[in-house]
Amino acid sequence: MLRITKIYLAILLLLPLLGASQDTIAHMYTYGGANNDRAEDIESTMDGGYIVVGATSSNSYGNTDVYLLKIDSLCNYEWSFALGGANNDWGYSVKQTHDKGFIIAVSSNSYGNGGYDAVLMKRDSVGKHQWTKKYGGDDWDFAYSVVQTYDSGFVFCGETYNNTNGFSDVYVVKTDVFGDTLWTRTIGGSLVDKGNVVIETSDSNIVVAGLRNTVPDSTQAYLLKFTTNGVLILDSLYGGVGYEEFKGVIETNDGGFALTGTINTSNDKNYYVVRTDKDASELWGQIVANSGDEEGFDVFELANGNLFITGYTEAFGGGGKDAQLFLLTSGGFWGGQSSTFGGLNHEVCKSFAMGTDGSMKIAGFTDGYGNGLEDALVIDIDTVVPNHQFTIDTIPDLIPLVIGRKLSEKEDILLYPNPASKYFLIHGFDKVERIMFIDLFGRVVKEVNITLGNRIEIDGVAEGIYNALFYSDSRLLKSQKIIVAGQNQ
Repeated sequence: MLRITKIYLAILLLLPLLGASQDTIAHMYTYGGANNDRAEDIESTMDGGYIVVGATSSNSYGNTDVYLLKIDSLCNYEWSFALGGANNDWGYSVKQTHDKGFIIAVSSNSYGNGGYDAVLMKRDSVGKHQWTKKYGGDDWDFAYSVVQTYDSGFVFCGETYNNTNGFSDVYVVKTDVFGDTLWTRTIGGSLVDKGNVVIETSDSNIVVAGLRNTVPDSTQAYLLKFTTNGVLILDSLYGGVGYEEFKGVIETNDGGFALTGTINTSNDKNYYVVRTDKDASELWGQIVANSGDEEGFDVFELANGNLFITGYTEAFGGGGKDAQLFLLTSGGFWGGQSSTFGGLNHEVCKSFAMGTDGSMKIAGFTDGYGNGLEDALVIDIDTVVPNHQFTIDTIPDLIPLVIGRKLSEKEDILLYPNPASKYFLIHGFDKVERIMFIDLFGRVVKEVNITLGNRIEIDGVAEGIYNALFYSDSRLLKSQKIIVAGQNQ
């Protein structure tokens, strides 16, 4: 019989915790600008540092751009890029590639065929553009996770609304090293199905974890396994009649799998951790349950088979959602927990990375610390103790937008960053002779004749939303909605 255990913290606090001392200091670092910046994934890099991906509206020329951030082993800023088109672009997953560059899984409605499309972005070792490819049909497609495969190609998973069996299906695409599609699989039933995370196994097969909505009132955690050629060889569901979802999966040292995510019990979200054998048969499942919502996003296995799980808790801490890391043994028993990290607002950690020096980093976002509405958050910890003190370092990241390779000629003329508070830069200024700023009542609030240079000062323009009209002589070339942020009068 499978063992499903519900763990309560009141009992666990009596058990020994991992960590040699109670006085080590955790370090919290925030990165970003004046608006929203989030980290979705962090990975250790070959040079001993880390690569972080997420989304930014602080340094974007669309509503939201992919945020690609490189930091060193001590979390010092090295470089960053805002990547995307004129609408929404969100980076969910990043991996360092065999050539020391980076591959990014992006969900975008700036590029592609229909509302949202899955996009892969390939960057070199210092973040510069190599190629960008889009995938999907006329309806929505999302990419949530990507890995490089043994043949130097890539595989990503996500969710598609194109040609599905139900509302949405798990979406899996295998590409060659240049991002050209080798095969595509959509798997699902009559309702909602999606793949949140993909890995390549030691035998070069592909495993995807996510959720499947089996009946209207039951969503179960889902695991799929494909051969290198895309043949489905495992299709397994986990959980009961409520709501379960996997958000993290790894192959364990014994060839099985460890998965984490969330399960709903008593109207709360709780941590959910499952360990399986190599055939995906469940060995044990654990529910870590406390009052208030808690979710697991990533899992990491130590050499002794113990598992680190990271996510957030509302049950303890400074207030709102607080970042947390805890440990389960290889047999599914409690191994200890970190302190919670956070203040009065929300701190959520989405990803875990072990550095080449053995240090631990967890990444996500905070709306309680930093420069803006939300900042990308990286927490550096060297051990797991229940009363961790922590410091806060705010690292402003106010770089100007780096425009990615456009996939449409419609992007030839563009004002960025958007929003802006002091000036806009114009991409494609050689095609424009005059720009007019029109307010929502149709009044001209500023008119600029373009001569040399690409900087448009907006001193004296009040905070608000405007249409920018681009003219060549008397011919209207294009209009763009822009936002002036902050009072400039």
